Amino acid sequence: MAYRRSKSIREIRGLSVAELKNKIRDLEEHQFQLRMQFRTGQLASTAMIGLARGEMARAKTVLLEKQRAESATVKV
Repeated sequence: MAYRRSKSIREIRGLSVAELKNKIRDLEEHQFQLRMQFRTGQLASTAMIGLARGEMARAKTVLLEKQRAESATVKV
């Protein structure tokens, strides 16, 4: 699976909660594949692991922000 980093945080913020959950699941799978490639010596650049981890962190942060915003509007 070829993976490219999102262009910007704006792109991630434009996703719905369900789309963010799917993106996080895909990123977790991709990160697992990268770790396996690293362990077997097939990974060309170890920096890809850090990029995938950063992308996942951004997606999880936006998901948490959206969930907190939804719960705040429900309480009011």
